[in-house]
Amino acid sequence: MLETESPDKSAIQVTDIAPEFQVNYKTGYIGFLNKGADVTSIGISYFTGWDLISDIHVTHTLIVVGEDQCIEADMANNTVKVCTLSKYFNDPNCQIFFRKPIFFNDSVGYAIAHKASLEVGKEYDFGAILTQGLSGSFPGRMLDRLLTGKLEELLGNLLDHPDKWICSELVAYVLDEQLFYRDKGILKRPNSTISPQELFQDTKIFTPWKQFSPDTVTKTVTVTETKSKTKPGTDEGIDLICK
Repeated sequence: MLETESPDKSAIQVTDIAPEFQVNYKTGYIGFLNKGADVTSIGISYFTGWDLISDIHVTHTLIVVGEDQCIEADMANNTVKVCTLSKYFNDPNCQIFFRKPIFFNDSVGYAIAHKASLEVGKEYDFGAILTQGLSGSFPGRMLDRLLTGKLEELLGNLLDHPDKWICSELVAYVLDEQLFYRDKGILKRPNSTISPQELFQDTKIFTPWKQFSPDTVTKTVTVTETKSKTKPGTDEGIDLICK
């Protein structure tokens, strides 16, 4: 169970459920990871309240390509690789959130997975990591003001390698290659400058997080409440879930 608070928003509560392929995640969904000592979670969980999405801090992202498979850019092993999802489902210090792209159907999901599979085996892009690190530093932010918000793009052009990937750059590229998502939302920016958090919070690429009442939740989930002034609506599915 994880509770997070922000000064302006109520606490959110996250409840664990068992991962069920084709029910609460599918091929082509995008996963986002939150890891930390304050996380205790097994399985998949969900929470409600679209206005609370920015309270969740994510540091890694991946593409679902099967029931227990994902594709991710792995810095530790300097490669883009196929990995099991179960290693995240079973890690009590990790939450994994899945977001469903807009206009999603099975064909779109397989197209996303196929595009990601073509990048397996390529190297990690340490230049892109340096770009995000420099632009996020205090001197970088000051310089960015002088350059009217263009510092990260300039660094990206200098340091980015077109055939190497960091996690968020890979996911942004795979989505940007689909006509439905090309240059929408955060994807208007160069892929190498986009962070996992920026992707996670984007409202143009992904289906909005729908709120629902306990009566409409399927039997596979344990209901949790968000302490929010917003009155929940109803919906048959869960568009944003997490572990």
